[in-house]
Amino acid sequence: MVETLLLLQQIINGLLFGGQLALVAIGLTLIWGVTRILNFAHGAMFMLGGYAGFFAYEFTGSLLVAIPVAALALFVIGVGTEVLVVRQLRDRDNTEIAAIIGTFAIAVIAENLMRYLYQTDRRSIPTLTTGIWQFDQIILIKEQVLMFTLALVSLGVLFAVIRYTKLGMAMRAVAQDTDTARLMGIRSDRIYALTFGVSAALAGLAGVLLSNTYSIYPGVGWRPFLFAFIVVIIGGLGSVRGTLLAALFIGVFRSLSLTFISSQQAEMLLFLVMIAILIVRPTGIGGVIDS
Repeated sequence: MVETLLLLQQIINGLLFGGQLALVAIGLTLIWGVTRILNFAHGAMFMLGGYAGFFAYEFTGSLLVAIPVAALALFVIGVGTEVLVVRQLRDRDNTEIAAIIGTFAIAVIAENLMRYLYQTDRRSIPTLTTGIWQFDQIILIKEQVLMFTLALVSLGVLFAVIRYTKLGMAMRAVAQDTDTARLMGIRSDRIYALTFGVSAALAGLAGVLLSNTYSIYPGVGWRPFLFAFIVVIIGGLGSVRGTLLAALFIGVFRSLSLTFISSQQAEMLLFLVMIAILIVRPTGIGGVIDS
């Protein structure tokens, strides 16, 4: 009975973590699905979102204000990244390699800029709620449940935008066939920029929501980026639904693994699982399908 309750507790913890991880991973897969670019600056957007949320909270004293401010700030940064850097590299030879190098350079610059401005001090944002809910021997931390709920609401809004709005239809059209979308009058450059903005906003939102899990400091974005990369590979590059399922799977798998082995061994095991899934199903859970 005790073992069953322990496993159930770890599954719940994993689902809560996976829902928040999905915010980071879906932003990463969204960019690939629309632009066919792997954005190595995605972790930096997570970091900058944490800083934006922290300073917005310091200024306003309200986390409910800090969350949308961080998302909006990172949307602007994401659009700027596409327009000023990625767009300049798109029409060159070996666009994918050039974009990887360019976005990696942005990540390094952002990290070192934050280190220069704020050193390596760790910051965090106070939570909206404290305490726990206890059901028999199952414990739910209120903060984690709230962050999970906010993450699901954000993803629900994103899915609705992609599925039911003109912007979402334009994004799906560009993802499926850029040339045909242009012939239909869709401005693909604008869609690329907006996609980068939405992706960065999701990463920034995650940076605020997970600030108490990871803290806020220069370089904090690499670890979430690594998890998101594994999730995207397992879920299928370009598949939003596959990525969501993979994020929940990775969350539960990691949580259960930590019950029996160390965190380093659990992360190594994640890579082995990723390799195994790629061997069995190279396109991942969802494959490259419409977003």
